[in-house]
Parts: sequence; structure tokens; C-alpha cells
Amino acid sequence: MSKHSNEQIVKWEAYEEVRLEGQYNMFSPNARDLTGLSKEEYSYCMENYSSLKEQAIAKAEEQNDS
Repeated sequence: MSKHSNEQIVKWEAYEEVRLEGQYNMFSPNARDLTGLSKEEYSYCMENYSSLKEQAIAKAEEQNDS
């Protein structure tokens, strides 16, 4: 059973896109603004980063296998 919803994975992907650009410290309000996420959504991505990443990778692998 998945810990995070598909919506949370999509929001993590927005977070990860900004993080990978390497332009901002992810604690910066500017970084959050670029993601388009609310403070709560952004905090959730930060607090659950590892498990969201694992689930996103597993989901991508599952889609590639089908």
C-alpha cells in the first residue's frame, strides 16, 4: 500500500524540479514560490522527501514495465 497519494507525488515532483535546478536554497521562500506549492504542501515535501522520492521512483519503474 502506498504511503503517499498520487497528488502528493506530483507535488514532490514540482519540488524536485526546483531543487535539481540548483539555483536556490530550498529553505528560501523564493524556492517555494517557484514550486507553486502552499507552505503546508512544501513542508510536507521537505519532511517526507526520502519516502516521496522512493515512491516516485517505484511508480516510474512500474509504468516503464507496463
